[in-house]
Amino acid sequence: MKKLHLLILAMLSCYLVVSCTKKNQETVLPVSLMGKWSVAADTTATGGALVDFYDYTGLPEDYFDFRADGKCYVKEGNKYDTLGYSITSDTTLDIESFGFSNKAFYTKPTNPYHTAIITSTGPYVPGGYDYRRVKLTR
Repeated sequence: MKKLHLLILAMLSCYLVVSCTKKNQETVLPVSLMGKWSVAADTTATGGALVDFYDYTGLPEDYFDFRADGKCYVKEGNKYDTLGYSITSDTTLDIESFGFSNKAFYTKPTNPYHTAIITSTGPYVPGGYDYRRVKLTR
């Protein structure tokens, strides 16, 4: 009987040790942004003394694919890229090489259109603007 109690105690101890250890935490995305999105439009604009405007209309095979490991895989035309990112709040994220800074804000998808828009936050030139805005759809 003593052996049975010791065995149960040992199994319970192992369970507690395993369940209390910290697990590797990955970037947790809002469900609204996670997954593969089609690119509807990608616009970059710079304004001030000179105006530079680039507007790309997405092709059916273009995408932004946000993964839980903190990587976003991008395909636009014949260009591929992998961007690191992290969610900083319900409406902001840090995303590498996006526009003129690594900071951006996004709108959550709206029903029934299932769209999200990611816009860089600057920096802005005095009296002007610099931004990149990507409209994504599902």
